[in-house]
Amino acid sequence: MSPNQNKPDIMSYESKIWSTADILRGVSIKKGQWPEFMMPMFALLMVESRIKRRFQELLAENEGDRDEAIEEMLAEVHDAKEGGSNSYGYNTFIVEQDKTLSDIASTDTNFDADLERYLDAFDDETRDLLGIIPREGDNKLDMRKYIKILDDKNVKFDYVQAWASIDFTDYNNSEITTLEEHIKRKWADLAGEDSAEQYTPSDIIALISDVTVAYLEQYDKDTNLKIYDMTCGGGNMLFGVEDNIERTYESKGK
Repeated sequence: MSPNQNKPDIMSYESKIWSTADILRGVSIKKGQWPEFMMPMFALLMVESRIKRRFQELLAENEGDRDEAIEEMLAEVHDAKEGGSNSYGYNTFIVEQDKTLSDIASTDTNFDADLERYLDAFDDETRDLLGIIPREGDNKLDMRKYIKILDDKNVKFDYVQAWASIDFTDYNNSEITTLEEHIKRKWADLAGEDSAEQYTPSDIIALISDVTVAYLEQYDKDTNLKIYDMTCGGGNMLFGVEDNIERTYESKGK
């Protein structure tokens, strides 16, 4: 599916994300903790948007046949579990019931129960990634932990509703992670802390992409190259290279 060419610049979502910070400020959550609450929701919306986007692609490929599209999406998830190519994840609310976080947060009627069903509707791997399934050890995306804190402070609905108004479906991965890195740096500056995080400049991402494409075209088109980022944070470099390579081959009609 080609992204919507008339979409607004992704940085226009910055003000909406700042509005979520206002909610945290109102219940005395410290500035330095804001990213801890932001990251699970940011990751959740990114995952939701990739599932929606992939399902729309499969619907188009199957001429609108939802059953066929669902079957193919489930096959992708199963293939990934068996060590095959990566899937985009799965959620029965999103795919089978055609409901998103925005639908759930449109009203506070049955919100708590619907949110729980929505979170539990993700596949096991995605629930583990987002911290929906409790696990031991350090988990930066501890969705359950931060949802509970928001619930205890009586702002869970307001906070989730504010995030639910953001839709990343029309944006590619590198655009989303660029926004994420931008927000994280601004919040670190505001808190007077050293974020200890760096991001890869766009010209370096373009260079890595060009070298990869040149190698494949000159030496072995069938080679599966692996790109390793030893200081990977939000994944902006990896997503950026992937998106650049896809655009290069699309422009060449390959």
